[in-house]
This record gives sequence, structure tokens and C-alpha cells, in this order.
Amino acid sequence: MRLPTLLLALALPLTLSLAPTLGANSLDDLRAALQKPHGGEAVKATLEHSFWRQTTEDKKPIVSQGKVSAQLEEGPRGLLVTWARPTLQQAVRELAAQEREPERAAPTRTALRNLDPLEATEALDYAEALLRDLGQAQLLEERPEAWQGRPAKLLVLKLTPKIPENQRKYLKELKVDAKVWVGADGLPLAFSSTVAYKGSRMFISFEGGSSQERQFTRVGSRLVVSRATSEDRNAGFGTSTLTKKVTTLSLL
Repeated sequence: MRLPTLLLALALPLTLSLAPTLGANSLDDLRAALQKPHGGEAVKATLEHSFWRQTTEDKKPIVSQGKVSAQLEEGPRGLLVTWARPTLQQAVRELAAQEREPERAAPTRTALRNLDPLEATEALDYAEALLRDLGQAQLLEERPEAWQGRPAKLLVLKLTPKIPENQRKYLKELKVDAKVWVGADGLPLAFSSTVAYKGSRMFISFEGGSSQERQFTRVGSRLVVSRATSEDRNAGFGTSTLTKKVTTLSLL
């Protein structure tokens, strides 16, 4: 789980709390399942990523959007990413255009920057990343609830990020909730989270939040993110931003 952009810009990192829990429950069972050996098989996939962003300043909205695709391969040599030549050529043309017109959008370049190598690696084997998120989780409720027609158990969670005191003083409110749907095999089918925050710094108020969802598919011992969506919104310092992203992985 990633905290919203504005919160990250204020240097408020998410530190996971791995405090032990008393007694076993479905959350403990899920953590145990995610700790089993994984990621041994090589995997190939086509990645497609798109974004839409609206930035409003002085009541003037500016919209940008773009999409890119790439071929991913993760195995003994690590992560290999192949970008199509037309994609790279388009990014170069956008850079040249921006040098002539600084206000001109560069959607392909922006979409390329959205794709972090670490996040791409995690998407091809997400068990460890999800285990980090669950390390700070408190189980609030569990109940049977199907996921896209598949039998599943829903775990409703509360997450508590640890924030240094010298940075927490800027926050007035911070709420982080999550849900995870667990399949009959004990592994997650999907994970969603929501973040909401309010604060102020130097007499300037800010607020925002985010929602994220990841859907999983199993490839051997790998937990692969087949689809990830996110929506980030923040307002403060005279501007507001709304960003939506969709990333899909199609296995080859």
C-alpha cells in the first residue's frame, strides 16, 4: 500500500508494525500462507498502464492522460523490461516538444515515469509486499463474501501507520482501512485499501486521500497482480489534484 502523493511529499513514511497478535485467526492464517516459499518460477507478462490526471489551480483545470505497454520477464537474471521502439520514440518527441513549449503535456513520458521497476517486480510476485501491509493490520471483522463469483472469505482490517512525532504534528486526521478477500486455498484473491487525511503546515491546510485495489492470480508459487487500480486526490497550497491509474498484467 502506498500513501498518497501529498502525504509522501511531506515526508511522512509508512513504517510497518510487526507486533505479535494473541491467538490465531484468519489474518494469522493468511500471513502464514504468504510466508511460504514463492517466486521460484520464471514468468513473462505484457504490462499495460494508463493514467488520467486533473490538476486545478486558480479554478483552472488541466487534464492529462496517457498509456504505455511493455513486456516483462522475471527470473534468475532478475527483471527484464522491454519497451517498444515506437513508445520510446514518442517519448523523445514529447521531450523535444516540451523544450519548445514548456506547458505542453508529455503523456507518454509521464506514463513511463509512473512505472517503477520495484513495483513491477513486486507485481510479478506480490506475497512479500502484501505481507508487509498486513504486518500493521488489525482484524475487525471476517465473513463469507464471494469475490467475482468465487467463494471467498472477506477480512475487514484497520491499518495503523507509524509516523515520527516530528512529522505527525502536521496531521490532524489519518485513517487507513483495508479489505482482503481470501480464496478457498488460503491465498488472497484481492486487496483494497483506503486512506484519508487532513492536516496543516505553516498555517496552510491540506487534505486528501486515496483508494487502491489489487487483484491476484496464482502462477505456480507466485502471487501475481493481474490488475491494479488507484485513485489519489489531494488539495492544499492553492492546488488540487485527482489522479487515476490502471495497470494490468497479461501472462504469456
